[in-house]
Amino acid sequence: MLGLLYFFIALICTFAGAITGMGGGVVIKPVLDLMGDFDSASIGALSSITVLAMSFTSFARQLRKKRQTSILKLIILGISSAGGGVLGQYLFDILLKGASNVQIIKIIQNSVLLVLVLFIFIYMLFRKRIKTLHLKNTVFYILVGILLGASSSFLGIGGGPLNVAILMLLFGMEIKEATFASIVTIMFAQIAKVVTIFASGGFGSYDLSMLPYMVIAGIVGGLLGSIVGKKISEKATAIAFNLMQAAVIAICIANIATGAIAL
Repeated sequence: MLGLLYFFIALICTFAGAITGMGGGVVIKPVLDLMGDFDSASIGALSSITVLAMSFTSFARQLRKKRQTSILKLIILGISSAGGGVLGQYLFDILLKGASNVQIIKIIQNSVLLVLVLFIFIYMLFRKRIKTLHLKNTVFYILVGILLGASSSFLGIGGGPLNVAILMLLFGMEIKEATFASIVTIMFAQIAKVVTIFASGGFGSYDLSMLPYMVIAGIVGGLLGSIVGKKISEKATAIAFNLMQAAVIAICIANIATGAIAL
């Protein structure tokens, strides 16, 4: 019964994440924090592996479509995000070892995520009034990839809203183009995170009992999300993106409050 609950949580989150380019982890991570069944490290691993399954499925399905952004630049962005993913996992391990209480980790991660999503929510509402850049230099793709990969891995969220907003703002992408590029960075960053965990001692200390349910849901969510995302308009994609952000804001506030009470 518990497995079915986690299956449907992962399915709904990755379905919405594939449509919006937010990955799903941006909702999975705070929802699992709120449920309180697992420690922060296990939640991060569950979220990352589920999002990896979703992003790979969505990437494979959407790769055939013609895009304004070259595949080469997307690969550069992805590889850079993988490097950032290693950095983000390293920073998380430092936080994990230094924190005297697991609730502190929960509060820090949800507070950082809340601030990021609030800024992005405001940007998306007023983006038509904000001048976007159209950076072309490969160096910018490398730097942005590292930033997005590090934040994705550290927060255990898959990158999500930050990816899409930054790609639209700096590279002048339309939202559908940015969602695909976001999926690419998410996929590479989560590969790096999983490899880093495996290389630094494996998954023996993590509780991954719900992982089979969540991975299957991630694959199904990625497939369905990529199909639906192809059919809906740019405007509908933007609405879904903003609604998902609003949900994340509410969940983060709840997590910070419960974490503070538990201290």
